[in-house]
Amino acid sequence: MWALALARCGAPAPPLNVLLITLDTTRTDHLSAYGYARDTSPRLAELAAEGVRFDAAYAPTATTAPSHASLFTAAMPPLHGVLKNGIPLSAELPTLAEEFAAAGYDTAAVVSSFVLTSRFGLSRGFSHFDDAFEARESSGGGNSFVWEGERVFEVFDRRGDYTTRRAARWLAENRDPERPFFLFVHYFDPHDPYAAPGHFANRFAPDDDSELASEIARYDSEIAFVDRQVGALLASLERTGLRDDTLVVVTADHGEGLLDHGHMAHGAQLYEESVRVPLLVRWPHGTTPGVIDTPVSIVDVGPAILELAGVGSHLADDGAAAHLAASMRGTAEPRAAPIFFYRRPYAGDASDGPRGEKFGMRDGRWKYIDGPAEGRRELYDLVADPGERTDALATRQDVATRLAAQLELWRGEHPPRGPAGRVDATDRERLRTLGYVE
Repeated sequence: MWALALARCGAPAPPLNVLLITLDTTRTDHLSAYGYARDTSPRLAELAAEGVRFDAAYAPTATTAPSHASLFTAAMPPLHGVLKNGIPLSAELPTLAEEFAAAGYDTAAVVSSFVLTSRFGLSRGFSHFDDAFEARESSGGGNSFVWEGERVFEVFDRRGDYTTRRAARWLAENRDPERPFFLFVHYFDPHDPYAAPGHFANRFAPDDDSELASEIARYDSEIAFVDRQVGALLASLERTGLRDDTLVVVTADHGEGLLDHGHMAHGAQLYEESVRVPLLVRWPHGTTPGVIDTPVSIVDVGPAILELAGVGSHLADDGAAAHLAASMRGTAEPRAAPIFFYRRPYAGDASDGPRGEKFGMRDGRWKYIDGPAEGRRELYDLVADPGERTDALATRQDVATRLAAQLELWRGEHPPRGPAGRVDATDRERLRTLGYVE
């Protein structure tokens, strides 16, 4: 079944529980836990102080379903086939939850967005999968609300406080106390529209009178609200006596543009504000708190978690998992290796809009982006230019040529996988009206 870790005294420790939390649409550089000026994430800062903070963690793409599919399968989007929201995950690929279930774990999930509901295949392996959204729990306020300028007749999401209550209830009342657990909790709140509830709605004042400043203040308020919910969920571990036997991992599926590069939302770009995400880990058996600067990908998080739990894995693993697992314990640096990115194809034909697929990679200090259909390649020095303001392609052709060759090799090793199934017409219309389908 599961492996038993050895406690410091030499006696077997209880099997490791695992709590995996994802925050939708959460930029690393808007978290006070990572140095942001506004106090948006005091609970995450506390978690970081107790464990390991990864300062250069990346999502493989800037879209919710593909990024979560990569987190659950340890495969990049071209291999798992979920290139955009609304495409079901193939049943042929093993998932993180299935691996835990096969090892005897009690598995549960509480998700907060229509995009992650069971119809799209991410529920495999979970004995309890809570995706039943109620109108009173929705940030949209009911069965009919305006999103992306259109009226939607669907309960699309669940607000974070209700997500926390449901997850905490499962921990306290519904889990099997005779088995270790794997609990996955997804919070949707930082996603547009930025409308935090109650006193969080105006938590931060805009920096100026512009509409952008107001939107950013509202976005930051949403982060503060979801931070409070993460804190409440972690407190439930304390109340149930589970803290000292539970590995906690917090990350995000992608960031948000906020017009840093002309795009307000996410999905179309591979710049840092879209793909750099938080990764915080609290290892219960004697973590050495610290900060990891080496770039890592959340694609490797699943196999690393399984290794920490002593669970055998059939997930894809290029050898990075063992290094990442050691760094999650705070005992070693992860392996330095290129990080790759993928943007799903866009059908647009506007000269200034997204077209076709886009690929990217980070290798050390360098970030290379290639959009073949858009006819543009870009190169950035993330040490000298962390905001990706100055394209160094013309001045560092040597670096661009080297990275282009590496990226081409990676693309050859990651041929596109056909989608597992077609999007149901009704689901497609829901996703279209929500801005997820062209």
